[in-house]
Amino acid sequence: MSTTLPTLDEAMAGFVDCMSQPTVPASDVAPDVAPRIEALGLAENCRQLAEEGYTVVEDVASAEFVARLREVILTKANPYGSLLAHHDPVFAEAALNPKLRAIADFSVGPGSLLSNLAATVRPQNDPSIDIDLHTDQAWVPAPYPEHNLFLTCCWMTDEFTREGGATMVVPRSHRHRRNPSAEEVAAKEGAIAIEGPPGSVAVWDGAVWHGNWPRTLPGERVVLHVSYTRLMMRPMESYPTEIEEELLAAHGDDMAELLGRNDFLGKPAGKSDFVRFYQAVRNSRR
Repeated sequence: MSTTLPTLDEAMAGFVDCMSQPTVPASDVAPDVAPRIEALGLAENCRQLAEEGYTVVEDVASAEFVARLREVILTKANPYGSLLAHHDPVFAEAALNPKLRAIADFSVGPGSLLSNLAATVRPQNDPSIDIDLHTDQAWVPAPYPEHNLFLTCCWMTDEFTREGGATMVVPRSHRHRRNPSAEEVAAKEGAIAIEGPPGSVAVWDGAVWHGNWPRTLPGERVVLHVSYTRLMMRPMESYPTEIEEELLAAHGDDMAELLGRNDFLGKPAGKSDFVRFYQAVRNSRR
């Protein structure tokens, strides 16, 4: 995470060198991100995400946190809720989770924005909310760029199995760099279930083909989707200014970065705020 802005002198000194640096390859971990990836034990997750288009991060939070998240979703976001960050602190805490922020820095670059927080409750044998194969960055013209633009992190509050309505994914389909055709959606060739225990988070690339398997088991699948996008992309959701200020007061600099406060884009001062301009350019190289 790059939550601390450089000083003006640091920005001026680093600007020319920064502009001339090549972009880090899409499958590589940037040198200044690598120490956190290693410390958090995420190197294999980053490799799988780059090669397969998805990964499962285990032990992301305590059992108590996951139980609280599930209960809050069922009471405050049932059956579907979005724009959730201010409804309960558990939602902001999920978005700010250190492991997920590190994965986001690898996949969609430091300075990435919170695109959306969406909770879903999927009961047994309810086709009304089943979703077929698609990509999450489908509004981007194909072919999609090599570097990922959109990262989705799906918090599992119960065990993910095919029968339980787990996410469906076609491994390596992100290499097509486009949405699936109608024929490919119908065929579902190569589709598998992303499986994992409660407390895990399924993470997938914005270009990978995914949907969900129908839930045939009794009970409910309760999940929270947290999505991050590259700093130049328009988020799916935006909060009123007064709610943003409440979130900043409660969660500090990390939330400021997720809400785009640490870059120059969309600000009245624009490029004249050189420190934030430099920070945005620097983040775009990774």
